[in-house]
Formats: sequence, C-alpha cells, structure tokens
Amino acid sequence: MSNVRPHVDAPQDGHFWKVPFIWEPGCRQPEESRSLSFEPIEQNWLEQALSEVMSHSVDESDAYAVAKYGADRAARDLLAMCPQYFDRPPGWWQCAVSLAGDRVGLVLPVLFKDPTRSRDGRPQGTIFYVGVLPEYRGRGFGYALLEYATRVFIEANCWRIFCDTSSKNEPMIRAFRRAGYLERKPWQRPLE
Repeated sequence: MSNVRPHVDAPQDGHFWKVPFIWEPGCRQPEESRSLSFEPIEQNWLEQALSEVMSHSVDESDAYAVAKYGADRAARDLLAMCPQYFDRPPGWWQCAVSLAGDRVGLVLPVLFKDPTRSRDGRPQGTIFYVGVLPEYRGRGFGYALLEYATRVFIEANCWRIFCDTSSKNEPMIRAFRRAGYLERKPWQRPLE
C-alpha cells in the first residue's frame, strides 16, 4: 500500500495534483552522498538526459509535454522557460556520477527571481528539475540528488526551499520525507 495520500477529488480539467514540500532552517541537515559524486553538467548531455528522464516520468506534466511535442522538444522547451522565472547561479546544475563512473541523473537547483519570494535579503530556492535516468532508478539516487540540492541552497543562505512533485511520484515523495522536508496540502497545477 502506498504511503502517499489518496485524493478523493479528480483534478479539474487540464490540471494534476502536486504535493508541495518546504525545507527551512530547523529541518534535518542534508548528508554528503556516499553513492554519488557530482560534476558540472554539459548542455548536450543535459538535453539528452532530460529528454530520457521526461520520457519515463510519472509526472503528468512531463507525460503531457512529451506526448504533445516529443521528448527532445519537451526538454528544450522546459529548459528555455527557466530564465524567465529563475536565476541559475554558475556551477549549480550538476550531473550525478555513480561510484562505477556512470552518469545516473541530474539536479537543477535555481533561485526564484520574484523579489517577493525573498526574505530579509535572503533568496528562496527551488529545484527546477531533478531526475534519475530510467536504468538507474530504485537505487536511492533521487534522494542523493535532493540532498545535494539542499546543501547548495543552505550554502547560498536561502531562507527557504520550496519544491513540489506529482502526487503520483511516490519515490520522490519518499525522498522529500526522508530528507526532512515539511509536507504541505496537495494542490492542483495546470498541465501547461
């Protein structure tokens, strides 16, 4: 049985359920990964990996974009949208590498551009995208990617980290809970 809360109501047309999570000072401190190292992400690999992850995602917005535009365009469109709403500090986007030397996933931490999301001069962070390549899922790498991003945000003096994930993404929900993020009431988000 799933430990994800069931939703009695179906989402309104063109929407899906998201589960928000917040990390604030006082939440559990992230650990260094013992299973992954991190290296700067190369743009070509990023686009290919993001396309692959989105093609096998349980997130309804990913499935919608891939079905409508194809995986490669969906990945490019997602990346093109980032600068409109988020700042991407240099070196933050990373490729995760296993102990065997395999590139297994990606993590894209960002800062909100909207000044109303800052508090006392401190930014608010979010993970623009996090994903494990399909052949490496089920090994705890998603949790390690989340821990990496959390450390990045703490080092950047973020006052809060706000993230959300599809209510169907049980592995990511478990990772947020394990990492000590505070779970909030699910809400609906448009597919596009």
